[in-house]
Amino acid sequence: MKISLSTLFLPRFSGLSIIVLLSVAGFAAELPNDNFCYSSSIKTIQVFKEGFEMSPPIIQLNSTERVLLSFDDLDPDIKPYRYTIIHCESDWSTSSGISASDFISGNREENIDQYTYSFNTTVKYIHYKAVFPVDNMKPKISGNYLFLVYEDDTSRVAFTARFMVVESSPVVAAGKVVQGTRMADRNAVQQVDFTVKLNGFQVYDVNREIRIILQQNGRLDNILKLSKPRFSGSGELDYRYDESISFTGGNQFRNFDIKSLVVPSERIVKMNYDTANQVYLLPDQPRTFKQYVFEKDLNGKYFIKNEEYADNSSIEADYAWVHFFMPYPVLNSSGDFFVLGALTNWQMNFKSRMKFNFDRKGYEINLFLKQGYYNYIYVLKEKGKTTGDETVIEGSHWDTENDYTIYVYFHETGSFYDRLVAVNFLNTLQQ
Repeated sequence: MKISLSTLFLPRFSGLSIIVLLSVAGFAAELPNDNFCYSSSIKTIQVFKEGFEMSPPIIQLNSTERVLLSFDDLDPDIKPYRYTIIHCESDWSTSSGISASDFISGNREENIDQYTYSFNTTVKYIHYKAVFPVDNMKPKISGNYLFLVYEDDTSRVAFTARFMVVESSPVVAAGKVVQGTRMADRNAVQQVDFTVKLNGFQVYDVNREIRIILQQNGRLDNILKLSKPRFSGSGELDYRYDESISFTGGNQFRNFDIKSLVVPSERIVKMNYDTANQVYLLPDQPRTFKQYVFEKDLNGKYFIKNEEYADNSSIEADYAWVHFFMPYPVLNSSGDFFVLGALTNWQMNFKSRMKFNFDRKGYEINLFLKQGYYNYIYVLKEKGKTTGDETVIEGSHWDTENDYTIYVYFHETGSFYDRLVAVNFLNTLQQ
């Protein structure tokens, strides 16, 4: 899952542009194809389908749909940010068998030249944004893509961010989320039953050519990769009644509201200003053995908003240090606790890892966040594992409201990349 130097070799560039991109590629060769920021001055990276901040970054190939990429730079100096795109396989490894000319129509890089200074905020920043596709740069093929954003003058990668392009194909995925069928964990597990109807789409070898990715909410750590259906025939692939296609239900996401930095919302203990805005959340008690209570949430997302006086929250929302604390009697030696959600890019790394406070007897972390409304959960990642376990702190219930996304990829025999031919969204409340 690395960015390939060969993928970024751009023979149709001018000499200067080739040097810039190859320099970027040389630095980026060991970077994972993930949502990650490499610059300490950049905050609030968002990628979504233009028109709705809460939508996933998925657009249809050869349509008028576009993704909007935006971010804030706390450095007061304007930088000549540019971006290119990388095509990735269904598992987000780089599509090494194709070149940029195979998946990009037009220019291989674009300027991010839309920027606005923050207004009436204690933290000064520059808000950048760009839309894709544009007239002189479009995707040729469907699949997974990665934005590679960098500074033109220093050839330093600033961040990477994922998005997807889906074909308009006859393939349809449909299903529902049901209670887990294993008796041992049926009260804590959600099972996804679904079928994929090809509707005339030609597939010669289902087990080799069709690849299914199943995602719960926006999580990246517990994705299921499926290749072989339980049954197939008459143009239909059946993935129903398979106990292995299951997820822990978890719990409703925790939330906090910092749309106002003047009047504290219900989950805030206090707010003050000390070199920067400071927001202290109520201690988050474990919910492991508590009864499930439905509370409407954003399934881990967030939205930016200054509700006090802003006409344009993208440049009038301020920043604050948000202080999290989770009581816990002793240091957990089996692994680390993380804050998980879109506010941490769904990543479990040094930026989202909590530290144990021996004096307070609990785990804590401070995150520098823009004004808005946020969702999050706590997960434990045990040593040697890649998946976070939310059941330790949040508990797990089969009837928890969750979003699921089914991605259907087609890798035609003899081809060199995965096509994204269908996407379907499920919710546990929609049966």
